[in-house]
Amino acid sequence: MKQCKFILLVALAIAGCSEKKEEKITDIPVTTQSKEAAASFQQGLQLSDEGDVQKARLAFAKAIEQDSTLGIAYLYKANTATSNKEFMDDFAKGKAHLNSASDWEKMYAELENTYLTGDYDKRIDVAKKIADKYPDAARAQVELGNTYLGSNDFTRSRQCYTKAVELNPKWIGGYSSLVASYLFNEPKDFKKAEENALKAAELAPSNAGVQITLGDCYRAENDLEKAKAAYSKAIELSPDNSAGYYKRGHANVFMGKYDEARKDYSEAGKYDDIKTNKDFNIANTYIYEGNVGAATKYLSDAMAKADMSTEPDDKKVGQKLGFLNSSAMIALHTGDGAKLKELTTMMQPLSDMISKEIGTQEAKLQGEAQVLYWQSIAAAAAGNYDEAKTKAEQIKTTLNPVKDPLKLQQYNFALGYLAMKQKNYGDAVSHFEKADPNAIYNTYWLAVANEAAGNKDKAGTLYKEVANYNFNDIGYALVRSDVKKKASMP
Repeated sequence: MKQCKFILLVALAIAGCSEKKEEKITDIPVTTQSKEAAASFQQGLQLSDEGDVQKARLAFAKAIEQDSTLGIAYLYKANTATSNKEFMDDFAKGKAHLNSASDWEKMYAELENTYLTGDYDKRIDVAKKIADKYPDAARAQVELGNTYLGSNDFTRSRQCYTKAVELNPKWIGGYSSLVASYLFNEPKDFKKAEENALKAAELAPSNAGVQITLGDCYRAENDLEKAKAAYSKAIELSPDNSAGYYKRGHANVFMGKYDEARKDYSEAGKYDDIKTNKDFNIANTYIYEGNVGAATKYLSDAMAKADMSTEPDDKKVGQKLGFLNSSAMIALHTGDGAKLKELTTMMQPLSDMISKEIGTQEAKLQGEAQVLYWQSIAAAAAGNYDEAKTKAEQIKTTLNPVKDPLKLQQYNFALGYLAMKQKNYGDAVSHFEKADPNAIYNTYWLAVANEAAGNKDKAGTLYKEVANYNFNDIGYALVRSDVKKKASMP
C-alpha cells in the first residue's frame, strides 16, 4: 500500500491517511513526513502567537533543518526576517516547496505574495477563501481580520477577531488580536482591551507575551506603574526576550525616567537580533526630554556605527534608511527644508537598493513614491510650493498601477502639509483626514489644521486623543510635550 504523507493539524493531532474519518481542521494543516519538523513548526507558531519573534525564528529554522522541504516553515520564518533579502530568500524557498502541500499552505503563499505586489483585492480574496475552506480555524479568522485592516475596515476586522475567540476560546491569538484592535483602531476601548488581555492571562499566566499585552493595556489607561510592573514580570519570565526591556523602557519614558529608559533600551539591544532597534528608542528619549539636537546627533552617530559594523550589506541598507527617516521626521517637524533636502538625497540610493532586493515592480514604484514624498515635504518646508505640489502629484501618478486602497495616504499627508504652509487650512483638514488614521503624528497634524481652521472643539478632542496615546514612536516623541499643554493635561 502506498505510504500516506502525514499531516500535522497544529491545534489537534497528527491526522492519518485519507481513508480515515475526516476531522475538523482547526489550524494550519502542515504537510511533512517528519514528526520532529512538525513539532518544531508548531512550537514556532506558538512562540509567534505569544509575540516572541526571536525564538519563533529559531523554531522555524529548526523545523527546516529537520525537513528542508517544509515550505510553510520557510514562509513563516520569512515573517521573522531581519532584512528584506532574508525575507525574499525564505519566501522563494517556501514557494518552491509547496507542490504537495495543503490548500491552506498554498493559499498562504498567495496571501503573502500580495504584500509584495500591493494587490489588496487579491489579498482579501485569498484570505476569504482560507476562512471559507477552514471554517473551524480561529487562525484563519485572525488572518482575515488582519487583511481587513489593510483597508482600514476596523469593524470587519474586529468581527473576525471576535469570531476567532468564539471558535477557539482557549487560544490566546484571538484575544491578542482583539486587544490590539481596541487599543489602536476606532472605536478604541481601553477597558475592553484590558478585559481581553486578562482572559489571555488566565489561559497563560506564566507567559511573557501575555504580560506585555497586559502592560500595554495599563499604559493605554495611563496606569504607568502597573504597566511597568507587568513588563518587569515579563522580563522575569523571559529574561532573554528583548520585548520586555523595550516595553519597560517605554513606561519609564512616560514616567519621565529617561536614564532608566535608556538602560532598558540598551539591555534590550543585547537580546535583539536587530541591534539598531535600541538606537531609535534611545534617540526618542532625548526628544521627549526636549533636546532635539541630541537626538539628531545620536541618530547620526548610530548611522555611522551601523555603516562600519560587520553586519551584511543588505541589513546595513535597511538600518541606514531607518536612521535617515527618523532624522527626516525631526527635520519635518522643525521645518528644516535644507536638512530635509540633504537627507532625501541620501535616501534615494538606499531606497533603490531595497526595491532591487525585493525585485517586484510594485516595490520599485513604492520606493520611488517614498522618495517623492520626502522631496515634496522638503520643498514645502523650504517654501518651494510649486515644486512640492509637483512632487506630490508624481506620487499619485507613480502609484497608479498599485492595487492598494491605502496607497495615497502619504500623498494626502504631503498635500496637507503643503496646504498648512500656504495657510489653506480647510484644504489641510481635508487632506489630513485621508492620511493614515493609525499614525499618531498624522492625528496631531489633523488637530493643528482644525485649530487653524477655527474648528476648536474638534481640535481639542484630537489633542486629547494624542495626549493620551502613551505609545512610543518618533512622531509622538516630537509632539507629546506640545499636546499635553494644548490638552491642558499635566
